[in-house]
Amino acid sequence: MSSFAKHEAARAVTSGVGMMNKAVGLGLIFGLLGSSAVWAESVRDVLGQGEAFLVAQRESQQRIDAMDNQTQDVDAEYQRLLRQIEGLEAYNRQLQTQIDAQESEIARTDASISKATEVDRQLLPLLNNMVDTYAELVEVSPPFLPDERAERVGFLRDTVDRADVAAAEKFRQVLDAYMTELSYGNTIEAYNDVIVTEGGEREVNVLRLGRIGLYYQTADRMHTGRWNPETAQWEPLAAEYRNGVYQAIRVANKLTAPSLLSLPLPPPREPGRRAGYNGGLELSMAQRGQLEVALQEAQ
Repeated sequence: MSSFAKHEAARAVTSGVGMMNKAVGLGLIFGLLGSSAVWAESVRDVLGQGEAFLVAQRESQQRIDAMDNQTQDVDAEYQRLLRQIEGLEAYNRQLQTQIDAQESEIARTDASISKATEVDRQLLPLLNNMVDTYAELVEVSPPFLPDERAERVGFLRDTVDRADVAAAEKFRQVLDAYMTELSYGNTIEAYNDVIVTEGGEREVNVLRLGRIGLYYQTADRMHTGRWNPETAQWEPLAAEYRNGVYQAIRVANKLTAPSLLSLPLPPPREPGRRAGYNGGLELSMAQRGQLEVALQEAQ
């Protein structure tokens, strides 16, 4: 082979090698470029997944925080309910104590009612007897304040018969009537009334000296008299007693100062004789003296 041919062959080989190197370089460049694109895509995927993870973590934390707040609210409500339950239990204990006390009071009341019912059964006959005795006392005593005392007798009978009045109240009313009747023995009193005398009906001033003396006098002082327990009638008095009765009426009406007066008094009733004038009380000289003192001290 000639040297020219050899040279051309060598050049051709060198040119081929260069072409191959270029091809390999281009291949490497294109290979590297392709790998970078794939890597970049992978990086984007990783970053996207990381961001999604962070979002998920944030949402999870938010849910955890919300659940924690909800748990705190539930715990606070639970504690509130516990306190409310404790308060209700304390109230129930107090209420039970009150109920027990009321039940005890009811039991005592029931026992008292039973006892009161028994007392009522025993007391009613006594009250009726006391009212009957009081009515008899009014009937046989001098006829002073007849309407008032008769009305009191009727009131007592109605009260004793009423079912809506307690036995204690009935007893109190009867005792009050007796005390009122008893008080008449220690007082003097003058009032206007119409009485029946031998001359017919007269409008007079009536004078009561305790329970032992009952007198009358007309406004013109022309007629003066007293109640006679023996005859149970009004009878005239002698003129000598006219001024004494008049002054006693003025004392009773608090129109003049008390002074010693001369008035006729009925004689003491005989032992064993039914009381007519003084309602069952023995008339003694001491009592007469007490009435004279009461007349002097009357205001």
